[in-house]
Amino acid sequence: MSGSRKEAEHQRPLLRNKATFRPPERMKNHCPFLLAFLAAPLFHGCSSDLLDRRLAQGVIEYALSFPDYDPNGLMAGMLPERTTLTFADDKQVAELSAGMGIFRTTMVMDGVEKDLNYHLSMMSKKMVAHLRPNDLRLFNAEIGRPTIIFTDDRDTIAGYPCRRAVAVFDRIDHPETDLWYTDRIDLKNPNWASPFAEIPGVLLRYDLVQYGMRMRLDAISVTEAEVDLAKFQVKADFDPVQPEVLHHELAEVLGTFSM
Repeated sequence: MSGSRKEAEHQRPLLRNKATFRPPERMKNHCPFLLAFLAAPLFHGCSSDLLDRRLAQGVIEYALSFPDYDPNGLMAGMLPERTTLTFADDKQVAELSAGMGIFRTTMVMDGVEKDLNYHLSMMSKKMVAHLRPNDLRLFNAEIGRPTIIFTDDRDTIAGYPCRRAVAVFDRIDHPETDLWYTDRIDLKNPNWASPFAEIPGVLLRYDLVQYGMRMRLDAISVTEAEVDLAKFQVKADFDPVQPEVLHHELAEVLGTFSM
């Protein structure tokens, strides 16, 4: 007998006697549950840190368009193309510039106190009005308070998950409009100063009618950034006026853009 066959016969008993571990049937049945239990903290961490994370401060940039405006109109080249919303500490600042910077508005809103400091700058004229919820009826009287219908529709806008609601107006000349909003931005009462106060999130795509002009806002970026809270202060070089005075000035200025 050759040396190789002797070695094989010598090793064969060892192979037969070598113990092979087999988990008890009861343990095998519980393996899936054990794995799920061990993995639970991992998935919970992802949900808390990523899926449920809400942005506390930053800047939203919107593209502006005017669906009902004649692109060949006299003032078409003076219309704004962008607007920004800066937010932190349940406060917001909406800034808009038109007419190559001749006309500017800055709206400083507090979602907790529900007050609004509306700044208007036009050439050398600078004014600011302090508005409370009752004062906003004057500015929103044109469209009134719409009926809000919530839907199950979903979309992603500027990287944020959004839901769709629909605003239905009483007036025939105000067609219903889609309202896309996200709950991933941490602001209390973000829409209290608009006709869409019922919407429980920050609007990222919507239409708004003011002084006879329909504006369409579509968020193109949401940027996390540290915000200096001094930005939410009333500008010192603006003259305080009554809400009625500001409303009259806005109606005159914005009326020129509807020519």
